[in-house]
Amino acid sequence: MIGDGAETERCLVKDAVDLFHSGQVVKICAPMVRYSKLAFRTLVRKYSCDLCYTPMIVAADFVRSAKARDSEFTTNNVGDHPLIVQFAAKEAQVLCDAARIVCPFADGIDLNCGCPQRWAMAEGYGASLINKPELVRDMVRHVRNQIDNPRFSISIKIRIHEDLKRTVDLCRKAEASGVSWITVHGRNVEERHQPVHYDAIKIIKQSMSIPVVANGDIKTLKDAENVHHLTGADGVMVARGLLANPAMFAGYEETPWKCIQDWVSIALEHGTPFTCFHHHLMYMMERITSKQEKKVFNVLSSTSSVLDYLHDHYGV
Repeated sequence: MIGDGAETERCLVKDAVDLFHSGQVVKICAPMVRYSKLAFRTLVRKYSCDLCYTPMIVAADFVRSAKARDSEFTTNNVGDHPLIVQFAAKEAQVLCDAARIVCPFADGIDLNCGCPQRWAMAEGYGASLINKPELVRDMVRHVRNQIDNPRFSISIKIRIHEDLKRTVDLCRKAEASGVSWITVHGRNVEERHQPVHYDAIKIIKQSMSIPVVANGDIKTLKDAENVHHLTGADGVMVARGLLANPAMFAGYEETPWKCIQDWVSIALEHGTPFTCFHHHLMYMMERITSKQEKKVFNVLSSTSSVLDYLHDHYGV
């Protein structure tokens, strides 16, 4: 979807940072493996989502392989903005090269410093980086120095340390190097479903002069408002809550049928692979269908059978 000559083009992008100075809490769709791709981003933007991230992309593969670029990153010029491309990286120049490639097509990049999966940490990616604040600082500084467009944002997404002083130190180093904003998932590397430490996000926010985004267990618009009040965060980032209800940011308590109809239209228009198309519908319909309906719907095995089912049972 993007060409090898892209890095030489001028970065014609909107200023994502302006969102954080609008006086409103910025509503953000998180980077989600397999799910936060163009079709789903198109859907949530219809329902009051302000800013979208791509799924995490391994920068080294992206820079090295045209095939990886075409399969991992898809956007359009119609309305997929503001858009942040999230990269996994551990070398400053590789991150710079990746940023240069996407610069004409996106509004910024994000360095993943929060993924707790074993493979990522073993490779030196993701949450392993929260223990390397100097490396994070150098990577941000390199991108800031090599991307000419000052409107192109550079952000990081982190998890917290057991000792929060270390997290504050990391954030201050990143801020000093020119990071645009910091997203904080309020759990440490070992925590999965434990309660989110919103108090930690509040302390980090109070320690920074740049925007801070709160992430973790936000499932409704009311949750988003509560987390904003608890932490003082400038934005809220949502993953599973948006999968279950892409219209969440528009104030819907559960997925409206109009949103499901919109997903069907968008997914078909984008040629979304069946598994992804079906999985999104399973998430969206989880709360609004009976157990018996789920038993039938969740084992459907083709786009045509899904379309027939939705038409016959719900008039979609």
